[in-house]
Amino acid sequence: MNTEEHELTALQEWQERVTTCRREREESDEEAWQRLAHWYDAWVQHNDYVELILPRLLRHAGSTARVLEIGPGSGAFTLPLASAVREVVAVEPSPTMRQVLACNLARAGVTNVHIIPRRVEEGLDEVDGSFDLALASHSLYNVEAIDAVVRGLVRLARHVVILMGTGEQREWYQTLHRRFKGKERIPSPHFRHFYALLLEMGIYADVEIIWTSANYVYDGEEELVEWWARHFRLDESHREELRSALLQVAEWRGDHIGIYDRRRTALVWIDAERSLFYTRST
Repeated sequence: MNTEEHELTALQEWQERVTTCRREREESDEEAWQRLAHWYDAWVQHNDYVELILPRLLRHAGSTARVLEIGPGSGAFTLPLASAVREVVAVEPSPTMRQVLACNLARAGVTNVHIIPRRVEEGLDEVDGSFDLALASHSLYNVEAIDAVVRGLVRLARHVVILMGTGEQREWYQTLHRRFKGKERIPSPHFRHFYALLLEMGIYADVEIIWTSANYVYDGEEELVEWWARHFRLDESHREELRSALLQVAEWRGDHIGIYDRRRTALVWIDAERSLFYTRST
């Protein structure tokens, strides 16, 4: 049998990984977003990725800039960007996330953010004008038409910044997943798949690998156990077993208990004027 018949293109490999992850999940996108919407606010408070990455973005987004943000969530980047630029257009598909984002914007008195309630695959068609910067922070893992989205972002923005995990598996999480789900976790597509796709498309991007914290922090032991019980969809009969497993990897720091870790994040920077080669022949 011809081996070449089984070789996947980078796009096919990405799409196959997306399809596999969807099939393995036990909740819909909206169920996941609803579970995580308020949690993101707390996540930002206990982690450093925004403060590490924001200065890099602001070098290319001054006071007159327009910024396009894909998947703003509860606004970790949206709020500080909006305070520094002329306008932010945010494409957010989740009603729950939009509600939390709108509340955070109103609380901060931010009025220069326009929210488009669509998935990125459809929402880019509703975006008007050009942008100085487009940002997608850990928001493209579930996008099947990734090639069309990348082309759309490059068409709209002078600079495109995409944050993506590098695919390393956290051993403590894998151990918990095997124990309480009875199988290995299948990771989402990540930086390796994405960069191969860019090369396949003729896009040469700059990449910076940044170490950021990945802390899961809770007000108390019961909140810790409850969050992970919902995450693994466990019933009450597994609660004490889960508690015992979590307390082996969690620690108290001050008034909070958490699982403290670090991970590598790939900051992929596409400069439309310098790095996009495929437009020369299209």
